[in-house]
Amino acid sequence: MTLTQQLLIIAIVPLALTGMLIALWRSKVRRRRLFLRWSFTLVMSAIWATSVLRLFGGAMMPPIIIYNWGIAGTYALSLAAMGLLWATAVYFSTPPKYTRITIFISGTLWLTAVLLDPVIWGNSLPQIRLLGESTRQFDLWAAAWIASWLVPTVGAWMQTQQINADLPQSLYRNRVRYWLLVIFLFFVGSLLASVQQPQQPGWNQAGLLVNFLAMLTGTLTLRRHNLPDLKLAFRQLMSRITGILIIFGLTLAALYFIVQFVSGLPVETQTLTLIVAAFIFAVFFAWLVQKVNHLTRRIFLPSTARKAAIMADYDNESGNLPDPQALGRLLLRMVQSNLATDDAWLFLADDAPGGKLVLRPLTGLSSNPQETIDFAHDDPITLYLRQKRDTLAQYDINTLDSFDGVPEETRETLHGWQRVLYKPLHAGDSLIGVLALGAKYDGRAYDEKDLELLDALVAQTTPLLAQSCHVASLRRINDYVFNQNQAIARDKRHLAELVMLYSQFIHLISPELRRPLNALSQEVQRFQDSSEDERQKGFAARLDQQIDQARAPIDDLITISTRIQMREKFTFEPVRLDSVAQKAIRHLRTMADARRVEVTLNVDTPMTTVLGDAEQLTEAVQYLLHNAIKFNKIGGAVQMDIVAIGNQLCLRVQDSGVGIPPERLDGVWTGLSGSRANGNGRSPGLGLPLARFIVKSHGGDVEVISTYGSGSTFSIFLPLILEE
Repeated sequence: MTLTQQLLIIAIVPLALTGMLIALWRSKVRRRRLFLRWSFTLVMSAIWATSVLRLFGGAMMPPIIIYNWGIAGTYALSLAAMGLLWATAVYFSTPPKYTRITIFISGTLWLTAVLLDPVIWGNSLPQIRLLGESTRQFDLWAAAWIASWLVPTVGAWMQTQQINADLPQSLYRNRVRYWLLVIFLFFVGSLLASVQQPQQPGWNQAGLLVNFLAMLTGTLTLRRHNLPDLKLAFRQLMSRITGILIIFGLTLAALYFIVQFVSGLPVETQTLTLIVAAFIFAVFFAWLVQKVNHLTRRIFLPSTARKAAIMADYDNESGNLPDPQALGRLLLRMVQSNLATDDAWLFLADDAPGGKLVLRPLTGLSSNPQETIDFAHDDPITLYLRQKRDTLAQYDINTLDSFDGVPEETRETLHGWQRVLYKPLHAGDSLIGVLALGAKYDGRAYDEKDLELLDALVAQTTPLLAQSCHVASLRRINDYVFNQNQAIARDKRHLAELVMLYSQFIHLISPELRRPLNALSQEVQRFQDSSEDERQKGFAARLDQQIDQARAPIDDLITISTRIQMREKFTFEPVRLDSVAQKAIRHLRTMADARRVEVTLNVDTPMTTVLGDAEQLTEAVQYLLHNAIKFNKIGGAVQMDIVAIGNQLCLRVQDSGVGIPPERLDGVWTGLSGSRANGNGRSPGLGLPLARFIVKSHGGDVEVISTYGSGSTFSIFLPLILEE
């Protein structure tokens, strides 16, 4: 690698550190003290990184600049170590007493190194004998300078390691491990930077790159709330790197062999040989990628083999797809036997209105009943359970900043559960349930092997649990539908008996209703014929008219009852409502021409299919159209419109007649109004009640809108169906 390439690589590091600082400011970290201390660490690391660039200056830069630049970078590294210790103390809220003591010792060593630096003062002290050996001033300075960054680095490591040893297996412990990695990388980078060899900047460059990785890891740890498992991420990285190296090496060897083989062939056969070799190489490469990936997973990700073993030993009971509670008990028994806990509960997750998450207890190992709990849609626990698949520890909820928004009531409920881990159960993108585990009965904490085993159990059981819940829901729906069908069948039999009884009642009572009026009408007629007094004849005529008016409602009742009895059965099939309307217009064309009424049909939708009896619907539309023509003015107009409104089809019949008075609108659909006309010759008649009966029988509805003196609009609404 040339010096120019090295310079470009090294020059990127200070810019990248500056970018980290900007990203940290934009992330709006809540803990201001932590934010300031880590920003200080980044700034000092950036200053030290820029000082490495002086090694590439050569004769282009004045010696005074290179001189001061080197001094600033050298002591900025020690200050960066102190900033790392400060950030560690604030990050984990360690006792400030020990941090202050360590900072004081580091500061003293830093000041001692400054006072002993021969480069700064330009003179040297006489050699000092320590433990019988002659010691140079440079050796004293080097020891003080190395100790100035080593002491705070070791102090930060000891504080973090102590916290790591006392933590349970949780996301918080994972963050602690990431911070241990940050401190380790910083230590390695500083150790490489301490190697000062003239004309050999490679040690400083290597230290700079390692220190950059430390700062990058630390910034990501502070910014991100949910970090992947460190060991798993390292294994995945090593698996991919190893796979890439193996594939690269074998591919390079294969290409070298192909080139050597083809170069020895005649020129006229080289093209064909290259085509065949390329095909063979493509097949070989596809096979190689698959085998290398499988090999690297077995080496670096051995948990896959454990999952396969668990799946092979899974109880055959799962093949019978039991109900959710039985399947949940099976999962809990497997958890009990493999994870050494007697305290576990399985909760089913439901989505509630407003985006809430509801956890309902399904089954548990302990006898203590658990209560249903609901989380708000923006609750951090809701967001985590719905979006993440990693195990959530109760310690994380109590400690991490990302869970500060959890309501106090929810915290108290979770504290009452006395759970240690919460494992989300996902089927695809849907949250099926949550497995809540208590502490182990042997008192030990859950380790990574326990979590891997738990992941394997959940991965095997969750799809079955989701299917079991769906089947249970279908069973409940089926039971409900069956019960409703039974109720409908009973109601249908009851209705059939009522219709039969109604028919018998009408058949028996019709003559009895008419007989007194007929007899009375005959007596009045004989009295009128036998009387010679004109006053008596007039009285008899008025009396006969009153009898006719009394007979009319009875005749209407009997007529409409008879017509209703004729419509006991409907034949339902797909019917186009526009065809029904056109047929009704053809039937009443003669009547419309006689009254010089123009009838027009306007269809505003291509979807005009309903499920109904074509003859009955034609009769219903015909009643509405007959009514609109009959009570229209001579030379008037009737406008029929068919429009789709939502999932309904509407047929409107609008006339230009005199309309209906408001007090008579409620009685137009009964046909049994006491008055035979509305003052303008418009009688309700029996057509509208029959039309309403037909439409209601089809699951539809009717309405009328009328402005007295400006015409009326009758509308029927029928459920719309879509034809293929």
